[in-house]
Amino acid sequence: MPARPLRIVVLEFMFAEDVAALDMTPVGVVDPEYYDGWIGYDSARFEGVPAVGTRQEPSLEAIASTRPDLIIGVGYRHAPIFAALDRIAPTVLFQFSPDVQNGKADGARTQLEWTRSIFHTIACMTGREEQARIADAKLDAGLARDAARLKEAGLTGTRFALLQDLGLPDRYWAYTGNSTAAGVARALGVHLWPEKPTREGTVYVTSADFLKRPDVAVLFVTTSNAATSVDATLDSPIWRFVPAKKAQRVTLVEPNIWGFGGPMSALKLGDMITEKLLALPKH
Repeated sequence: MPARPLRIVVLEFMFAEDVAALDMTPVGVVDPEYYDGWIGYDSARFEGVPAVGTRQEPSLEAIASTRPDLIIGVGYRHAPIFAALDRIAPTVLFQFSPDVQNGKADGARTQLEWTRSIFHTIACMTGREEQARIADAKLDAGLARDAARLKEAGLTGTRFALLQDLGLPDRYWAYTGNSTAAGVARALGVHLWPEKPTREGTVYVTSADFLKRPDVAVLFVTTSNAATSVDATLDSPIWRFVPAKKAQRVTLVEPNIWGFGGPMSALKLGDMITEKLLALPKH
């Protein structure tokens, strides 16, 4: 591997965000048409960057045509083609999240700490440690500022769920206790439900799961438009019996809040959680 690789191909959105936060522009990205909708950090940087297939199916030919000196991917997707990638250029595959065994996260770490360690590894590989320290300081300062705002408003300890719309009838992802969202919540002094960690940091839930959770507010990441009404979005008849819905403690979130990003996504997530909790009626 070169001491300071410059021609980097990234095979996952998180790594695209990471190299952008390190003030680098990759020579190849996957699914570039979806990056802005899911991540949106420094999107202008990626205009004109060659597409090299999709996250699930990268194109070896397209990758080779960019003449990379480093390829960064994720193990659970790209391990089967590692040998082929490594023949093109030195390849590093990261594990997606901390190990979870028997309902316990590896070292009680969340994906937030995990992704920050990945970010620092990429910074080390590319000689961008100073840029990583700047990004770290920005994230820590932002989370501390948000935590102080919530504390001043008397919202420390608030319990909430962060749901991701999947376009399925009354079936959503809920980010769990080892997700990046949980790590952000911990830094803000609030609590994410459900707390039990899962392998991917998400679990499927329905509106019925909130019938006996009167203390849990709901932040709902929509795939359409956060400006639409809650009633139009949550169309299951069960929602009208959910205590949080009756108390108007269910709110919509703009689509490109993505729970699997890097440090800048975590900062955006912290700001969003803070703004939404401050705007809700108090429990």
